Amino acid sequence: MKPLLRPIVPAVLILTISTFQAVSNDDDDALSKHPSQSAAIQKSEHGSPRTTTVRLTEEQQNVGGLVTDILTAVTFQPEIMAYGKVIDIQPLLALQVRYQAAATEAEIASAALALAQKNRDRLMILHRENIVASRDLAQAEAQYQSDHARLQAARRLMQEIRHEAQQAWGDSLTRIAFDGESPLFQEFLNRSRVLILIALPSGHTLPPNQRSLFVARESDRSAAHQADLISPAPKTDDLVQGETYFFHAPSDRLRAGMRVNAWLPASSETLTGVAVPPSAIVWHSGKPWVYRRSEDGTFTRTEITAHHEYGGFWFVDRGLAAGDEIVVTGAQLLLSEEFRTDIPDEDDD
Repeated sequence: MKPLLRPIVPAVLILTISTFQAVSNDDDDALSKHPSQSAAIQKSEHGSPRTTTVRLTEEQQNVGGLVTDILTAVTFQPEIMAYGKVIDIQPLLALQVRYQAAATEAEIASAALALAQKNRDRLMILHRENIVASRDLAQAEAQYQSDHARLQAARRLMQEIRHEAQQAWGDSLTRIAFDGESPLFQEFLNRSRVLILIALPSGHTLPPNQRSLFVARESDRSAAHQADLISPAPKTDDLVQGETYFFHAPSDRLRAGMRVNAWLPASSETLTGVAVPPSAIVWHSGKPWVYRRSEDGTFTRTEITAHHEYGGFWFVDRGLAAGDEIVVTGAQLLLSEEFRTDIPDEDDD
């Protein structure tokens, strides 16, 4: 799965981009209405589009509605996008209720056993002194054995419920739910936080030191909240057959059963490049290109050989650099002008 990128220096992500204006068909033909001002086309020796430049006068640029912007350096960190689901904790809560009931039964049985043992021990002493009959001692022994069995049964039930919870939820969540008043479990109960099952793409695993990631609905990376790791999950996701982990996150806009997206760092490496607005991209021969403006007023078509999409921009770290001035409105007009001379005139034989 293609890594996504998230900005780690928000301050440098703000690009002052001119308001994009749609170039009408009339504007596209405007240059042809000024034959004395036709665009100058310069190609390399072999006519390679990689080095093709277009020269327009200031008037032609204004007529065509060309808008340029200077690229600013931005820093990104590669990310992997995973998928997750907000988990309904009702089944875990039901197990907790059963466990607490069994624990209460065990406490009652333990108290009864302690009393039965005292009574049996007292009657044993009296029986040795021939003060009580053997029948009374036998009854005390029977009561002791009954209370002991009752305690053992309650403890076995507690263990069985714990094993059931561990199979479904793992050791960490079982301890959170069963052992004492866990603040996190109380947050689950009052809906201030939610439990999320994250499934990583096939072939990926969570790094040992990775304790958090970011989650959001509807692939909205800009609205993502941090989610903290609880533990590996014992079961995989129905849709994504990758490694699964339990995380907890703020419940803001999240409801049980919702599908969410998750982003985690692909590596510790950061990349430096530029953010290119999609309006600057033109497609030719199945490849994306942008037009760079030179100081002498020429526009050179430059191929974008690799990019990553994020936050409404294309992150590019090859072929373009901070300080480059590119066309952000009107690039399609330049492409049309570039190949206008390749279209034969209707009057030509």
